[in-house]
Amino acid sequence: MKGMVLVSEIGAYLRCPRLVYFRSLHRDDYQKIIDVRYLSHLILKELALTYHHAAASDDATETLHAELDRITGDLPAIYRVELSGMDCSMIPDAASEIDIDAIGSRIADVTQTTGREELLTKITPCTVEHTMYSDALGISGAPDKLVRPGDRGQALPYIIRTGAKPDQGVWKPDRLQITAYAMLVEETFGTVVDCGFVEYARFFDLREVVIRSGDRRRVLELRNRIRKIKDGRMPDRPREGDAPCEFCAFSDDCDTHRSLASKFF
Repeated sequence: MKGMVLVSEIGAYLRCPRLVYFRSLHRDDYQKIIDVRYLSHLILKELALTYHHAAASDDATETLHAELDRITGDLPAIYRVELSGMDCSMIPDAASEIDIDAIGSRIADVTQTTGREELLTKITPCTVEHTMYSDALGISGAPDKLVRPGDRGQALPYIIRTGAKPDQGVWKPDRLQITAYAMLVEETFGTVVDCGFVEYARFFDLREVVIRSGDRRRVLELRNRIRKIKDGRMPDRPREGDAPCEFCAFSDDCDTHRSLASKFF
């Protein structure tokens, strides 16, 4: 059996195939760029895992403020490896980037319009970051949480995104990753999964994703491409502007490879 492909690698491939190549190449010494932007992402993700507590409370905003205070203190312990050697003084600045009042107001509005009990069945985790493996599929990964909506009675994959949201639906990488997690849930629990959820945490915007056969096929195609990359086949560089080069930790390596290639072609 060939090596497992992580669901997160599918997302990385869709951002830029060379991310998969360089992360595989520098597996032991890969270091993320730790800045306020990255810390804000970590804090918001942790905060989103508490949104069900806010929805269950009489004052969502007050609950979120208390959770944020706890998270800013706990963050270095939770992400001990990722934040090793980091200047912790950046954490309060990162926390201040999150508009707690806006999120709390949004949770209160959705709670009122949807109904507290119905909303809680959609966002309350039955398990958090449950890692799943499938030899049959050759993929593995852990969604941010599994939920069990009352009207379905089965575990469904749920992922949290801390960036911008599209006007409608979900971003393509999010759609394919939630599909991959749905396939893993099916293999793990012997069920059929017809949907999953993507939450855009900065806006408390929960969007349902219907699992389609075309996306299942695409997941398996990407699995095969990623395997080839991890076996040492460097993919082509994306067109200028199509990859997130500005914040990439491998931009120097990527430029070096491009310069070497230009000498031969």
